[in-house]
Amino acid sequence: MPDPTYFVSFRPEIEMEENLPPLAGLEDPGTIELLRKAAGVLLPAHVSPWRYQSITRHATNWFPRLDVQFHSRGKTKQAYLFKKLGVRHPETLVFDSPEHLHDFLNANGSPWGYPFVLKGDMGGGGETVFPVYEPTQIAGRLRKLPKNDPLLIQKWVRHGGKDLRVVIYGDHAVSYFRVGGGRFYNNVCRGGELDHEGWPELQQKGVAAVLAFSGLAGIDIAGFDLMFPDEGAPVFIEVNFHFGRKGLGGRKPHQAYILQAIESWRRRLLPDRPTPFPTRR
Repeated sequence: MPDPTYFVSFRPEIEMEENLPPLAGLEDPGTIELLRKAAGVLLPAHVSPWRYQSITRHATNWFPRLDVQFHSRGKTKQAYLFKKLGVRHPETLVFDSPEHLHDFLNANGSPWGYPFVLKGDMGGGGETVFPVYEPTQIAGRLRKLPKNDPLLIQKWVRHGGKDLRVVIYGDHAVSYFRVGGGRFYNNVCRGGELDHEGWPELQQKGVAAVLAFSGLAGIDIAGFDLMFPDEGAPVFIEVNFHFGRKGLGGRKPHQAYILQAIESWRRRLLPDRPTPFPTRR
């Protein structure tokens, strides 16, 4: 019988007391018992919603938690999540399809005047996010979005030419500003520049807000985009579960942050265990 203070790893490159292949069968009673009695279960690096449910139904603790990633995928569901957890976010209206939004705007106009922001439900790097400066731009913007997918419009947030990216790894966070030089888009892939040292008080405020939100939502690894239009709380814009590594220094620092988060998770569950887990690189 294994030690009741053991961990199970589904990641071959990160060995723990008990190790299973990423695609190990989960029907065997011995495997189920192993998961049930473990102090924690480290999930595979890539896991489907179905397999995630199959593993976590037997585990008491696991890393990373992915429920929000699977259940709040897309910008429209994130808007509902921000509202549910009571964080500051742009005023938002959600529509079932571009046609419904088009009909609404024809009948009512923009509830905030112009400009406002139009966002498709999916897409990264700002590819489905558009500023709308006047009514004549609406039809052309809508044609760039899928006909049957939900979408949203938001009140314009004056971000001062920058937004803050906060990437969390468990209870640790890395933050930096993306500065767009006064343009609408601050994304690095669209010409934005990185500033890791600027506006330290805002970075501190943003990190604290994201860590608090992540604790409530149950998010372990994600990149958050925040804006600071005034002296108030940060404005939550988006959660990115798949985010770029450039602002983190590349793939190797990203992997190091993940290992640090895993070790912190283990020590939180078993604080009397002084030695870090073994790894195989």
